[in-house]
Amino acid sequence: MVQMPRVPKLSTRTKLVLLAALVAVVALAVYLYIRENSLPSPTFTNVVWEPEIIRAGQPVTFRLTVEHRGIFSVHVVIRVYASKYAYSSFPKAVPVGYVEVELGPGATKDVEFHWTPPEEGFYKLRFEIEGGGYLNQLVYAAPREGGPEAFTFVVFGDNRPSDGVMPQPPVFSEIAREVNLIHPDFAVLVGDVIYGYRSDIARLKRQWSDFLSVYNSFEVPVFVAPGNHEMQTENVPESGSLDAQTLYVMNLGRLYYAFAYGNSLFIVLDTDVVGQAAEISGEQLEWLKKMLELSRNYTHTFVFMHRPVVSYEGADLLNNHYEILPLLLRYNVTAVFQGHNHVYYYEEVNGTLFYVTGGAGAPLHRTPERGGVYHFLVVEVNGSSVNVKFVPPYAIKVRQLESSVEITYAFTEKIVFSSDGYTWVAEPASLRLRGLRVRSSSSDVEVEGGRVLYTWSLDGAYEAYVEVVVRPGEKREIRLVTHKV
Repeated sequence: MVQMPRVPKLSTRTKLVLLAALVAVVALAVYLYIRENSLPSPTFTNVVWEPEIIRAGQPVTFRLTVEHRGIFSVHVVIRVYASKYAYSSFPKAVPVGYVEVELGPGATKDVEFHWTPPEEGFYKLRFEIEGGGYLNQLVYAAPREGGPEAFTFVVFGDNRPSDGVMPQPPVFSEIAREVNLIHPDFAVLVGDVIYGYRSDIARLKRQWSDFLSVYNSFEVPVFVAPGNHEMQTENVPESGSLDAQTLYVMNLGRLYYAFAYGNSLFIVLDTDVVGQAAEISGEQLEWLKKMLELSRNYTHTFVFMHRPVVSYEGADLLNNHYEILPLLLRYNVTAVFQGHNHVYYYEEVNGTLFYVTGGAGAPLHRTPERGGVYHFLVVEVNGSSVNVKFVPPYAIKVRQLESSVEITYAFTEKIVFSSDGYTWVAEPASLRLRGLRVRSSSSDVEVEGGRVLYTWSLDGAYEAYVEVVVRPGEKREIRLVTHKV
């Protein structure tokens, strides 16, 4: 007969220790689950500022709406950090002030913070509540007077995945790579940055984290206009999720805003404010009218919005497009960039250019012959002239050789699109690239085939951004030729 080994009895103390450990593990799991499936509290639900157009050396008042969902009163300290863009990145943020506020149970309160941008440039501001939420805000502080007459910006939209669990599409990462090579002064994304729909808070957080991993890879400032997917809005005004909208505000800031750059005014709209979805109405409409009045002081006005007011026959439009379109035309807006329809489309109406640029990675809505192509747009402003260029992803190819860099622009054939008797085209054109990198052992870098724009130290060596113009079908080689001592 085989004798079974004797299992020692646990002492009462050991049992209590194990029980306490089990309770602690369960409590931690419950805490992590609740934290992952809820918004931080207190947190920010909105931000606006005055004056609307931020200028260097002039004070700005930020009014932040803070919401407290807790059951106890709290004393909140909001710390504010700023980082100024320096050609290829935003360096580490530095503290620029703080503000304190008392919040009762379930309270919502507006808090003011005063800041003066010390000089012209793009700034990333971060507002952090100790023990609570945060808000990230990109702003541009224009010079007190004047500004560049010639500049470039890029526009694209609808990069979201095809469902709530897929990662960001590879096309979006490729667009980031090519935008970095073009290196415009800034870029604008016209909405639908995450999937959003039918996603709880935990899944929305993961989607935002995935989007931001690509968004933060852009080496130029990228402004965003909200889309319906991130707000979970439908085609009826009362639709949408306030929690989803709060997550948008936390990660990207203000819902609609304007800024001045050079001789132009930029107006970024939110076509999907929760409770006023699929339309521009109420306070936003009145604000838009004020901004359009202000636009009379600028050579150009560019408007960015997700749901379009002009698109192809049968396309989904803004509910009150019949009200917004005449308003934009009345003020002679230079160009309107729209998304939502996953196509490339172009139409001129009474002198205003209307583009639908919904090809940054989301599933395409139409066949290639009818505009269903991935793309982004390069907009070149030079005084009174505006030139918009269509660029297909994967067309800008870079090959690193032993002592040089080879670059090719493979977009060579005009594309003709047609639908319902209307035809529009995309033609290859020369591109000015300002983000091609070369490495050197010397700080004084000189190249053949391009022009050095900016040099900095990197891991004991030096890296330089080089400017070069490439024509359709052309192959250019940028060679490092001298290292001066």
